[in-house]
Amino acid sequence: MKSRIKSPFLFAVFICLLAFSFATANEKNKALYEETFKLYRQLESSSKKAERSETWDLVGNTFYRIYSQDPDWKNSPLCLFVAARVYEKKSLRFNSPKDSEKALKYSREFVKTYPKDSLADDSWLRVGRILERAGKKKEAATAYQKIVYGMKESDTYETAKKKLAALSETAASRKAKPAAHKRTPSKPHPKGYAIIKNIRHWSTDDYTRVVIETDREIKYSSNMLRPDPNLKTPPRLYVDLEKTVFDDSIKIEPITKGLLEGISFARNRPGVARVVLYIKDLDGHKVFSLKKSEQNPFFRLVMDIKGKGANPEKIFAKNPPLYNDKKPSFRPNIPQGDIESLKQALGLKIRTVVIDPGHGGHDPGAIGPSGLKEKDVVLKIAKRLRQRLIEEGKNFGIENVYLTRDNDRFIPLEERTAIAKKRKADIFISIHCNGAKTKKAHGIETYILGFTNDQTSLQLAARENATTTKGLHSLRNILKDYILSSKIEESQQLAGHVQKSIVQNVSIKYKYIKNKGVKKAPFVVLIGADIPSLLVETSFITNPREEKRLKTKAYIEKIVDGIILGIKQYSMQTQKVS
Repeated sequence: MKSRIKSPFLFAVFICLLAFSFATANEKNKALYEETFKLYRQLESSSKKAERSETWDLVGNTFYRIYSQDPDWKNSPLCLFVAARVYEKKSLRFNSPKDSEKALKYSREFVKTYPKDSLADDSWLRVGRILERAGKKKEAATAYQKIVYGMKESDTYETAKKKLAALSETAASRKAKPAAHKRTPSKPHPKGYAIIKNIRHWSTDDYTRVVIETDREIKYSSNMLRPDPNLKTPPRLYVDLEKTVFDDSIKIEPITKGLLEGISFARNRPGVARVVLYIKDLDGHKVFSLKKSEQNPFFRLVMDIKGKGANPEKIFAKNPPLYNDKKPSFRPNIPQGDIESLKQALGLKIRTVVIDPGHGGHDPGAIGPSGLKEKDVVLKIAKRLRQRLIEEGKNFGIENVYLTRDNDRFIPLEERTAIAKKRKADIFISIHCNGAKTKKAHGIETYILGFTNDQTSLQLAARENATTTKGLHSLRNILKDYILSSKIEESQQLAGHVQKSIVQNVSIKYKYIKNKGVKKAPFVVLIGADIPSLLVETSFITNPREEKRLKTKAYIEKIVDGIILGIKQYSMQTQKVS
């Protein structure tokens, strides 16, 4: 008889169940428990396996079977808890009310069977979530009350309290009669307290950046709650913000996918607000602050989280680009098979480029003698560079090219880096025009992330960061950590190729081109990129001769030619090295 089990995943479970029948009771539970958890982790990490509805059923049913056979076994509570989690996730993925009911049933069974277990609060929270999605607000409120009024030491207390308050407000608003053209005034904030105005986030499968904005500088502390391997609870990073209150209108954009699972915020204790990030997995994290500036009126607290790595299935290219043999193209002699796969896994091919036109909106950047604004020039350069890379980049492996902005709008520096990470960029290039107090200053230079004692470089970084050199020194400690973990060597190589190519291309047609070289400086826009990243100061807009050139398409085209050639040479170098 031919086997009907086609999926290797299902076959593994089948073998596991077969072995189950030949073991003792304790051995059965232990073996099946361990094997099912392995399969469950595969299900969580593999989008391909998660597409199969029967796979979710198999894992959920197996966990429930282990629990029901011996509820007193030490790992049975966890099996029942995970069974409920599996069916909740399945119901959301496949829009299945039947699975939602099963998740609700298992969660209620958990709190009834194990009311004092450490996962009881999480189970009550799940009960409330499921009921709330089903529109049963009163029953959901009752579930949240179990935590708020009976489990104040629980780590889910603040989340439940926030959800209960939201349900209470909704109920009150339904009962209240709306007054025409009247708005209830907000409760005045305590004097001397900072106001948390916004919480923004960007997340991918292996990276998350969250930025908290306040109207004044604050003191803060951060702490990481490590995952519990026995309870399978996820890691959580939280910050406590002293003498702060949340703005009444604060909202968080929905989290749809990525490393970040959720954000909660609430008053933790008198005078202290807490923001908690729920993370799928964790390899490292950093927290640092950015001071207010003329361009950005908020004090910003930046939280960076690094995951344990991207899904290998997303690293390997399944459909390589097709090239037209009639057009000249760059074809490196790349070995096939395992070497090619290894090279792709290491990320040595440049497939995605993110270009960042500096400044924008209310931030004009440097301004030339005739009034030419840096923000307008760099946008023209970036747009042309993107267009040319789309047209020519396929010849040396580039598939995607993005801009951080494509119009005249302001984007905070920390958001630009986050955009590059979210786009899964292989290289990040920030385009700028230089400025100086003296009109004689001229030339082209390229920067990578680093710290320096050179006052000219520090002053330039301070201008681009819209801060003071004193403010840069306050970043010294956090910069050390970022510099140690970032791709400085690769950035140096890329910057060297780009700098040399721009100077050579521009010098063909224009005189008095000064090569100011590759330098290091603490540019905020490069912090946390963790990919080859550079900032190009294309010319001095404050120099009359170079400002005049920056107004012309011909000069911009030469700059773009140089950047493209530099990227191409760097791409060739990385492939030869690999």
